[in-house]
Amino acid sequence: MPFCEFTDDLRVGHETIDHQHAALYEAVNRLNDALKAGRSRQEMADILGFLRSYTVDHFQAEESLMRETGYPGLEAHHALHAELVRQVLELEEKYTAGTMILSIMTMHFLKDWLTHHIQDEDRRLAAYLRTM
Repeated sequence: MPFCEFTDDLRVGHETIDHQHAALYEAVNRLNDALKAGRSRQEMADILGFLRSYTVDHFQAEESLMRETGYPGLEAHHALHAELVRQVLELEEKYTAGTMILSIMTMHFLKDWLTHHIQDEDRRLAAYLRTM
């Protein structure tokens, strides 16, 4: 059973955003599986790097949609994105430098942030996009 699952109740109704969210959940699951299996530090660093990179790409895609459609919550939504990117980058840097380990608490942080962000912020964005 996956650590976190992209279920129908997390779909926001925008095909591209939903596809990207599913890929983010898959990356979190890959990282959790590697953690549980005791994979090499390099393999976990590679997954963490992919997760950071894909998160940045996804956030850029969402923000592009917001700009194109004049989404009124762009600045606040961007600030939330920027903070998570900062946190994940810091996590990646510390892990790569060997000054921290990944833990189940880290995994719960990633899962919970993603889930709450989708349920709150991204649902508002999707509702707005449906009015366009």
